Amino acid sequence: LRHQPESIRSFLLQTAILDRFCAPLCNAVTGREDGIEMLDMLERNNLFLIPLDDQRRWYRYHHLFADVLQVHLTEAQPDGVAALHQHASLWYEKNGYLPNAIRHALAAEDFEHAAGLIEQVWSAMDISYQSSTWLGWAKALPDEWLRPRPVLSVGYAWALLDTGDLEASEARLQDAERCLDTPADKMVVVDKEQFRSLPASIATARAYRSLALGDVPGTVKYARQALELTPEDDQTRYMQATSLLGLAQYTSGDLEAAERSLADFHTNIRKTGETLTLIGITFLLADIRVALGRLHEAESIYQQTLRIATSQGESMPLGTADLYRGLGELSIEWGELEAAAQ
Repeated sequence: LRHQPESIRSFLLQTAILDRFCAPLCNAVTGREDGIEMLDMLERNNLFLIPLDDQRRWYRYHHLFADVLQVHLTEAQPDGVAALHQHASLWYEKNGYLPNAIRHALAAEDFEHAAGLIEQVWSAMDISYQSSTWLGWAKALPDEWLRPRPVLSVGYAWALLDTGDLEASEARLQDAERCLDTPADKMVVVDKEQFRSLPASIATARAYRSLALGDVPGTVKYARQALELTPEDDQTRYMQATSLLGLAQYTSGDLEAAERSLADFHTNIRKTGETLTLIGITFLLADIRVALGRLHEAESIYQQTLRIATSQGESMPLGTADLYRGLGELSIEWGELEAAAQ
């Protein structure tokens, strides 16, 4: 590193904050316009540059070399590191790499920018089962950046529910409610769509929490409240509340009511392509229909969902085995032992 000209050494140090990079990103971080030339030169000179694709668009430094560069950067430019992370965050945001934008905003301690981005990605990450990653980002935000943001607080509560932290989730729901009681100019809202259905989301989260605590009356109360509060075009929230109401009815033994609620949920979830949720609810719905003596309807719903699950290719979704098990148990009921064994 000491043997390199100043322009190369400066480029290496400033781009050391990046775990992967391309020429436009390097230009954004360094404020220079020679990213392509610099990367070509570094690769020719074997300066620990590793290409990450066949087009040689994305690169990273060898991990040990990156560690050395970061130590030298901190020593040489201690006050400039945050600005480099901010530049990286803005570039990633502009180019649609929001997780990377969040990580660099947090590294820069630019909590206002980070909070806005974290709120913006909550819904998509929750649907794609990435709430654990999202929760790590939210926990990195100081509380003063969370309290004025009701949408972010409710997302935080849901992420905590996903990890089983029921008490902490209730505290975040209360934070959101207090925020909603303040004047509009005291609130910060980035995701306007989520804000529109916030009361319904709070009620749904409380229904979820009540069910986890074994409080069936509380689950029914909050699920019905959520259904009343859900905007007509918010199918996701409507399905969440419907499924929770059905689970509460099932738990309390009201099987016919549970069957109606869960059948409604099953019909809607098929349209979304969320196969894991579909499998779970199918097994429950079939179990109810067996208990009600409607075995052929149970078989039909198993077969429908199995066709969807097995159309995913060789890697079948988690829970597919339960569908086969359910069909096997039905075959035993009918005395069809060869089919049951198969």
